[in-house]
Amino acid sequence: MSTETERARKLLMIKLVSHPNIIEHSLKVRRKALEIGRRLLKRGFKVDLELLEIGSYLHDIGRSVTQDVRHGIESGKILRKLNFPERVIRMVERHVGAGITAEEAGKLGLPNKNFVPETLEEKILSYADKFFESELVFGNENGEETVERREVEYDSIEPTLKKFRKIFGSKSPVVLRLEKLKDEMENYLN
Repeated sequence: MSTETERARKLLMIKLVSHPNIIEHSLKVRRKALEIGRRLLKRGFKVDLELLEIGSYLHDIGRSVTQDVRHGIESGKILRKLNFPERVIRMVERHVGAGITAEEAGKLGLPNKNFVPETLEEKILSYADKFFESELVFGNENGEETVERREVEYDSIEPTLKKFRKIFGSKSPVVLRLEKLKDEMENYLN
C-alpha cells in the first residue's frame, strides 16, 4: 500500500470514526471498485488502481459534515484543505448519483459546475457505489421497538435504478444518466 493510499485509509477512519456504517460502506465500495478495475485491466483498459482505491476510501468523507447530496462537494472541500491531488477531488465530487450537471447543481444550491463522472476511474467509483445501499431495519427487542441501519449489497445496480426511477421518474435526466452509466460499464465488463 502506497503512503498516499495509507493516508486516505487513515483519514477515512479518523474522519468517520463516529460513523462506522459509512466506514463499512466505503470499504465495500473500495472492494467492488477494485474488482471492477482489475476486470477492466484484464480486458485491456488503462485503469489507475491506486487512484481508484484512494477515491473509494474518501468518496464519502464529506458525510462527516452532511448526509445529503452535498456530501460529494464537502468531500472535495476536505480533501482540498489536505492538499489531495485534484484528480482524487474530482472523483469524490462526481460520484453522487451518476453525477450532477451544472444546471442541476445550481438548482440544488451547489457550485454551478459539472459534477458528472468523466474519467474511467470516476465512472467506476460512481458505478461501484450503486451496488450498496443503507436501509433501515425495524424490529422489536425485549418489548421495545428498534431501528438499525444496515448496508445491503446488490448483485447489480438495478435495485438502485428502480429506487431512482421511483423518486425521480423513469425519464428524468438523473435516471437516464444512471442508465447510461450502467450500460457503459456493463459493455466494458462483458
